[in-house]
Amino acid sequence: MKNVWARVREYGAAVLAGAFGVLWFLLGHGDRTLNPRQVDWLMVGDWSTHLVGWLFFRNEPLRFPLGAIPSLAYPLGTTVGFTDSTPLVSLLLRPLAGLLPFPFQYVGLWFVLCFFLQGFVGSRLTALFTSQRPAQLLGGMLFALAPVLLWRLGHESLCAHWLLLGMLWVNLRDWPEASAARRAVAVTFLLVGLSATIHPYLSVMTLGLGVAALARLRWVDRTLSWRGLGLALAGLVALLLALFWLFGYLGTRTPSGIEGFGDVSSDLLTLVNPMEWSRLLPTWPTARGQYEGFGYLGAGVLLLLALGVGSAVVLRVMRRSEGTPGWKRAVPLAVCCLVLGVYALSARVTFHGQPVMDLQPLYQPVMRYVEPFRSSGRFIWPLHYALLTGALALVLGAWRRRPWVGTGLLALVVGVQVFDLGQALVKDRFPSQPWNRLHSAEWQRMKDDYRHLALFPPQLHDGNGRGCPWPGAGAPFSPMFAYQAAALGMTFNSAYLARVDPEGAKAYCTALQQEAERGEFQPDTVYVVHPAYLAPFLRHPEAVVCGALDGHAVCVSSTKESAFRRGLELRRILARP
Repeated sequence: MKNVWARVREYGAAVLAGAFGVLWFLLGHGDRTLNPRQVDWLMVGDWSTHLVGWLFFRNEPLRFPLGAIPSLAYPLGTTVGFTDSTPLVSLLLRPLAGLLPFPFQYVGLWFVLCFFLQGFVGSRLTALFTSQRPAQLLGGMLFALAPVLLWRLGHESLCAHWLLLGMLWVNLRDWPEASAARRAVAVTFLLVGLSATIHPYLSVMTLGLGVAALARLRWVDRTLSWRGLGLALAGLVALLLALFWLFGYLGTRTPSGIEGFGDVSSDLLTLVNPMEWSRLLPTWPTARGQYEGFGYLGAGVLLLLALGVGSAVVLRVMRRSEGTPGWKRAVPLAVCCLVLGVYALSARVTFHGQPVMDLQPLYQPVMRYVEPFRSSGRFIWPLHYALLTGALALVLGAWRRRPWVGTGLLALVVGVQVFDLGQALVKDRFPSQPWNRLHSAEWQRMKDDYRHLALFPPQLHDGNGRGCPWPGAGAPFSPMFAYQAAALGMTFNSAYLARVDPEGAKAYCTALQQEAERGEFQPDTVYVVHPAYLAPFLRHPEAVVCGALDGHAVCVSSTKESAFRRGLELRRILARP
């Protein structure tokens, strides 16, 4: 019983900090996301691709690569990694697909988990600098209040910032002997492996922080041998590459690189630029695309940094501070975070939104390795959290002899941070909106006689527009038809993906256009045709039947008799004389 109570005392502050993180998320309208049957708020922007990827994957048998979805972006196929559907969660839920209702979304519960772990791990990180439970709670609350976490709600798999906090904990915790060092290496492998199953960007960040931890164990603590260092480094890289291959990021026809490195970066002012998210500080100009490089610390954390530095200087001058012991252990971590922060600036360094330095010659020799991570601005996150951690260490270390002062300062800082970000919290992030305009019962009849639902022309491309050419204004809302196809167990030929095989996509789109021009229409396919591209179908009335369904031009081959075809004949679209 005593052990249980000791555990409660040890982790109580962390659990409360995690609970605060969940509350902070719910106050930002997060309660709208918790119903797993409610998907209306997801059918917009990138979220729609994440949801559609999962809805198709749940219909698929497990195959290699893990997370493969051959029925989406058909006939090329894709993976849950390239739909950003949080591969780890998708794989864990796949065996339960037969028991889960349709639709079913896990994004809201994933948000809750991420905010809880953000506060929990942040509190445990704070516990490295103080034994005071209230201070540990307040420190965890500050991590849960991190603006960069709230900013990433538009991309749920990138909300797993607790992985970064976990690596900071590994870097800063005491590992006094060889056996402890081995445990540190094991935790590093665990976090790097987990990150590779969640998002590639997070895995590269955790790998960098893991290398910093290994460097500290070897050169600062000297608890890791040279042989151990070499094996650990090789093992981490091998683990990451193996998981990338296993999940289809590597080793397929889909290229991992994408153009645009330098367009999606951080500005030199990113740590103090609230981008209209602050009640206290002004917004500074940024270049186009630098929303991905958002790194605002918050007025509370900036105050904490000032208090930490000021307290340390004053108490040092008055010789009342013991200093912060073990500062050398933070050197590899600091170097790593600074390097990642410089990478966040990309090849075109900007200040106040204006270019001030061109590092293109520096990156050009390694561009093939850089392009897969073109959204370099995201790499500001480790530096963001390192500064917050450093500020906590300074304040709590400076007031070690008077812990109530440090706790009081943290309470003040948390209050300032909450007030500063209140404007961001009230933003309407998860509005439910009408998106499904396929009301006719005729759509359900496709299931019995057709295997494929195809947009014509296909909307198959990545974030840079590589793939099929965009068909222009009036194009059908692709996620709406993808949702319908997934509900009926059909394939779908369109998708907006993180990466696409551009040559394969172009070849497919060209072949589909040529088939239509020749009057060749697949008997197991339902075509939803863009109004501007209907002419090839209407030129071949002997080969195809086209009708209007819910305001969309829908065509099927005349070679197959079906109830769906008969319904289209009643709504037939005829060529104008």
